[in-house]
Amino acid sequence: MSETLKFIHASDLHLDVSMSGLLELPQHLIEILANAPYEAATKIFDTAVAERVDFVLLAGDLFDIESNNARSAAFLLNQFRRLNEKGVQVYWVAGECDHPDRWPGSIELPPNVVTFSSSVVEHFEHKRGGVALARIMAASYDPKRRSGNEFLPPEDNLFNIALTHGDYESSTLTGKHVQYWAMGGRHKSSKLEKTDTIVIYPGTPQSRSPKETGLHGFKICRIDSSGKLRVQTVESDRVRFLPQKVAISEQVHLKELKNELAERALKVISDTTDQIVLSSWFLTTAGDFNPQIRKPQWAAEVLEWLRDEFGRGDKGLWSTSVRIETPEKLPIDWYEEDTLLGEYLRAMGRYQSDESLKLNLHQYMPQTVSSKVTAGMTDVSLNRRDEVLRKAMLLGVEYLAEHKIYHNDDSVVSS
Repeated sequence: MSETLKFIHASDLHLDVSMSGLLELPQHLIEILANAPYEAATKIFDTAVAERVDFVLLAGDLFDIESNNARSAAFLLNQFRRLNEKGVQVYWVAGECDHPDRWPGSIELPPNVVTFSSSVVEHFEHKRGGVALARIMAASYDPKRRSGNEFLPPEDNLFNIALTHGDYESSTLTGKHVQYWAMGGRHKSSKLEKTDTIVIYPGTPQSRSPKETGLHGFKICRIDSSGKLRVQTVESDRVRFLPQKVAISEQVHLKELKNELAERALKVISDTTDQIVLSSWFLTTAGDFNPQIRKPQWAAEVLEWLRDEFGRGDKGLWSTSVRIETPEKLPIDWYEEDTLLGEYLRAMGRYQSDESLKLNLHQYMPQTVSSKVTAGMTDVSLNRRDEVLRKAMLLGVEYLAEHKIYHNDDSVVSS
């Protein structure tokens, strides 16, 4: 069936926000990372032109207008003008940092850009050749607005879109004649399908830190003559954070490990030909505890090899770190020692074997700090209990018997 309506939905461009949480970047990647947010945003507008969409929905947080970032303002203005020349409308609701009222009065937005108030929900009918194709019901960010109940269209045959920014109660985003909820305010893409409606957060087109992993992009939506909606994700990120978790033996040799890591790295590179991939490597172990692979120089050697092998070009994979995960168990004779270490490990073992023993961490927090502040720091969920105990176990070894890990006479496991 032929398409009767086509539009793009994007949000959270954050053009003025640079990458964070990264150390030891090579010189050839610094410029790529600095330009990545703009390349990702350019992909949105390039797609709008190439696909000849009817309009673009921008759901807030394009950039912090009060930061006086001239590059971000000039970039958006040029892209808006470009779409205006192609007859593509832009509907822009503000997020937390980009209210159009703050736009410099000396710089006039082109006529194809429609902005919206935060105080009320405004209706705008999008027309082609004088015929209304869709209704945009939009409101900029208001921290007090948590419900979608204000987005109420009249009962007619128009395709109704609610466009807004914020964290709404999902139960209020119902299908009362609203076919598409175009949301902004989350950096990770999400979708919630209900009867006769769909709620979409497209996420940021370009992630900014190792906490924002995986693919990032925006949505292109097509509606055919029967009224059926299809939503497609378009990848736009130039840089992608993809942590790698690899299971190894405690007794692994470097040659064997390098072969395994190379196989994984080559697959990552082949799957992401348009991105620079930034990866932190997490090596989980099995078998009898081996102190040699806990030596700092062991992980450092693996990291340097990964960078030399796969990270020196402007395409490929740059490894940010190599971490050996906490082992499942330590040597049994350590538990039997008549030492502080042995006593500590036996106590830890009781907590590991009996989930009914609570981890009472509140008593270790400063009394000057409010319990409300520390509640989230000291409450350990069941699914994190084992991880916390294992890390505490190895930390105890480092403090009570550091020589067992770092001062063994044997050399690092070699190839």
